[in-house]
Amino acid sequence: MRIAVVGAAGRTGHLVTTLALAAGHTVTAVVRDPARLPALAHGTPLTARADVTEPGSLHGPLSGQDVVVATLGTTGRRATTVFSDGARELTAAVRAGGARHLLMMSSAGLDTSRLPYAQRLVTRLVVDRLYREVHHDLARMEAVLAGSDTAWTVVRVPMLKDGPASAGPQVSYDRPLPRAGTATRATVARWIVDHLGDPATFRRLVHLADD
Repeated sequence: MRIAVVGAAGRTGHLVTTLALAAGHTVTAVVRDPARLPALAHGTPLTARADVTEPGSLHGPLSGQDVVVATLGTTGRRATTVFSDGARELTAAVRAGGARHLLMMSSAGLDTSRLPYAQRLVTRLVVDRLYREVHHDLARMEAVLAGSDTAWTVVRVPMLKDGPASAGPQVSYDRPLPRAGTATRATVARWIVDHLGDPATFRRLVHLADD
């Protein structure tokens, strides 16, 4: 398949790019600065410069792609619109370019209803306060996707860390996992690459964590 990875210079995006190349896909690494793209162990992707905050800049790089993966991020905890604005730009470019699947990352912290009481309380008192503004924009991002006609998949992840991929990650469709946890970026990247273009994931929230 022809895959575009928006945010390929980031740690998770870099892993998605590496694994997609290793799986034999044709990959376009979409980054704000191609010079910041780390070296890859498996093959060389095509590269394209684009910025999700620049209206229309994604149309060229996403034209003719089969699947688009967006691993957007932001620095700091201040108010942001990078996720919601990015979702608007991505859905418009996907629609114009003909891709059949858009995968975006979000946060498991948006829904803590199934956590045990103690963990839910800590999340509300600590995590929500620290990341309130980021979570607000991630919620807006998910609303943009839900209101579009795109075949999207949102992968909600807990706190991310480095390390190898889990052999048996926890996965829940549409409902939060019953406990808080962590996930390695490799676990998330592996799940994404294994489900590129998977109709069973279309227009669904996928909750993912290590075992």
